[in-house]
Amino acid sequence: MKTYYYYQSLRKTIIQFLDIFNDIRIARYESDGATVRGYLKVPLKFAPKAKTWYWIHERKYDEILPIMSATMQSCEFATDRVVNKDAKIIKTTGGSSVSRFLNPVPYNFGFQLSIWALFMVDIDQILEQILPFFEPQAFTQINIPELDATVDVKVIFQSCTPDVNFEMDDVSRRVLLWNLDFVVQGYIFRPITDSGIAEEIIINYYTDDDAFDNRSSLSVLTLGEPVSGASETQYLSGGGFDVDGELLYDYEVFSEQ
Repeated sequence: MKTYYYYQSLRKTIIQFLDIFNDIRIARYESDGATVRGYLKVPLKFAPKAKTWYWIHERKYDEILPIMSATMQSCEFATDRVVNKDAKIIKTTGGSSVSRFLNPVPYNFGFQLSIWALFMVDIDQILEQILPFFEPQAFTQINIPELDATVDVKVIFQSCTPDVNFEMDDVSRRVLLWNLDFVVQGYIFRPITDSGIAEEIIINYYTDDDAFDNRSSLSVLTLGEPVSGASETQYLSGGGFDVDGELLYDYEVFSEQ
């Protein structure tokens, strides 16, 4: 049975994406269009666009616009970023054991950021604080403390389009909506496993035909400290040898006879 694990890699990817747009402010101007009356921080919600639309119209008498909402729309395996899936990353824990985990699995996550406002000047201010930082990508980092690993995540800007509604009744108010699409090149991690440290290496080798037929030499290589080096002890084991060694020996020594 597999051991339960949860590194929150997907959740942290969503949080880091939202954090990119979490500190956007707009200015409110006087009637002359030049004097700044004050600044307003634009709220950011992680919610579907339909839910945000209903939330805005239910509170249509409150001054809640502009507002931004984000949602994750897709999750696709990134074949172009696949590396050796069997390669292991070693995490040293000290003592007589080490931990290791396989290379993370690459996935592309599609996000859409929606900007809702009553005035086009608000849309302009928000876009000017987002678009210049994507050329067309920006970078953020995901940290997994359990693995002692930090990976760079690329956020790629795809497009920016207005969502215009031309059908409006007399009681509806105009709400401007712009949608920005992004692709986040993230990773999903596999579970970590513990393994012991190799302290001895046992080597079977045969020096000549007589040694192979009668007795096999067994060499035990004991790993010492890096400063003092490794110590080697010779042992002779009586009778017998492994079948694989016999086949290999016959092929290398007697194949030409």
